[in-house]
Amino acid sequence: MSFTENRYLSWYIDRAFRHDGAVNLHASGVDAIGPLTVPATEDSPWKQMAQFEAALAGWLGIAEHEVLFTPGATGGTLLSLLSLARPGSTIAVDLPLYEPMVAQARRLGPVVRLTRRFEDGWRLPLEQACAALDKMDVSAIMLCEPGNPTGVFSDREDVLALARAAERKGAFLIINEVYRCFSNRTSLHGAAENVVVVSGLSKLLGAYGYRLGWVSGPKPIVAKLRMAHFNLGVGTAPAAAAGTRIIEEHADGIRDKAMSLSRRGAQIVDVWVRSVQGLSWHKPEGAGFGCVRLPDGVDDMALAACLHDEHGVLLVPGTLFELPGTVRISWLQAGRRLEEGLEIVGRAL
Repeated sequence: MSFTENRYLSWYIDRAFRHDGAVNLHASGVDAIGPLTVPATEDSPWKQMAQFEAALAGWLGIAEHEVLFTPGATGGTLLSLLSLARPGSTIAVDLPLYEPMVAQARRLGPVVRLTRRFEDGWRLPLEQACAALDKMDVSAIMLCEPGNPTGVFSDREDVLALARAAERKGAFLIINEVYRCFSNRTSLHGAAENVVVVSGLSKLLGAYGYRLGWVSGPKPIVAKLRMAHFNLGVGTAPAAAAGTRIIEEHADGIRDKAMSLSRRGAQIVDVWVRSVQGLSWHKPEGAGFGCVRLPDGVDDMALAACLHDEHGVLLVPGTLFELPGTVRISWLQAGRRLEEGLEIVGRAL
């Protein structure tokens, strides 16, 4: 995988902005929040960013010194890898996973994959992960909780066991929790001294254009990341001001609606999966999307192209998430057309 290529987003962006009434089963977040008016201020950018971090910490229920504003969750992941992974060491990475996270890790050093299997309910391969820690110079492990594209959470005790094993080897556990807040699952922030959580407000609150990400963890780690962040550039003052307003005025209401959409959609898709011969999945607890395994012999790339080109239904082929023979179906922006879109997919199959 080259850092100059991104198969998933190259495929996705060309199809994401249709305005002809296509059924949206591909967007993995809520509708974008409307434009915000942010009052002009003479406060310094540093003060505005500190105000956003304070508002964010209060919303998350953590201490201010345990959170750092980053340009999106993707920026938080890169910052964490650059700051915490030892040069030349191995990075253990979830499989399947969102492509930019894999590309970032591979650009920094050798990568070993931690393969989750449908047959195991997408369970964290704890034995494989611990074996990698014992046999290799692993300095960082990257997980996505819940998984993307599966939407399924690991058993919390498995993650904590992995954190302990990593800590004994001097490795950090970097956990992407962008989709956690669609569920009632407790964050892994504070679970161990070597756990770093990366998240953002785009998917849950629709704040896509503002790039409101963060990294959270123990005070010494966040202090180290803050110093390292100076070498990358920091978030903008307008984004920080918008983020503060979103947290203070909109966050709770949007989150409640998003959680309701997530639960409703998961139930509708679950009924549909059970009604179509050859389909199967592990119903996600949150996330607003899930990974559906197709009947044997169905080409997921061809199916997605057929649905897009001939039927006006957008979903993501699993091949672009390293899971050929599956599709990721999202329902947060489908609205009342979810059942219509699923019916079309069933007919196409």
